[in-house]
Amino acid sequence: YFDGYQGCFVLFDTSAKSWQIYNEEAAQKRVSPDSTSKIYSALFALENGTITPTSNSMAWNGQHYPIAEWNTGQTLPTAFKNSVNWYFQSLDQAAGLEDLEAFYTSIHYGNKDLSGGISSYWAESSLKISPVEQVEIFKRLYMNEFHFDTDHVQTVKNALLLSATSNGSLYGKTGTGKINGENIRGWFIGCIETSDNTYFFALNISAASNATGSKASDIAFHILEDMGIWL
Repeated sequence: YFDGYQGCFVLFDTSAKSWQIYNEEAAQKRVSPDSTSKIYSALFALENGTITPTSNSMAWNGQHYPIAEWNTGQTLPTAFKNSVNWYFQSLDQAAGLEDLEAFYTSIHYGNKDLSGGISSYWAESSLKISPVEQVEIFKRLYMNEFHFDTDHVQTVKNALLLSATSNGSLYGKTGTGKINGENIRGWFIGCIETSDNTYFFALNISAASNATGSKASDIAFHILEDMGIWL
């Protein structure tokens, strides 16, 4: 599955309470979360009132971005779908670094280090988290073990919904890490709800180039299909 990439895959089966891990060393190594951390920026923005479940539109400031979908106004669902950096950076800036750091500390997110700065702490910078930790924290969010407002948790879940079929519902977020113009890391994290179970997963790849969230999601889909979890 990981042809040409260094990578790992983590799956937690809720019903069986069992873990399946490929490349355990990499699965326990903390690396930058890249855009997967936007899940938690959005949640904190809902919790602190910067946005609400029914009012989360944000106007485009007119700055031209290289990704066409970013050059327009956004809502939380579209910002997740297109991984719009400026939308989530605006949420973080509204929160302020001190409160944001306290939030990431309270949910025990990886190394909890936001010293890289409010605009880029998540992007191949100071904040680090392992794939195993990604699964653990996403599971806690999904189960609302943090005791956040249930509407806020559901709003984030709704925005992460990628597909709903007779086989179940797929929720997920990609992330791509770029250094010196090269895409060196790809993430895909999320969960699959079936009629009788929920599976939480994280896949991470790295390479000198062409390691993207899109590629990570392609690999994850192949694995999940072959496991019979997602068809």
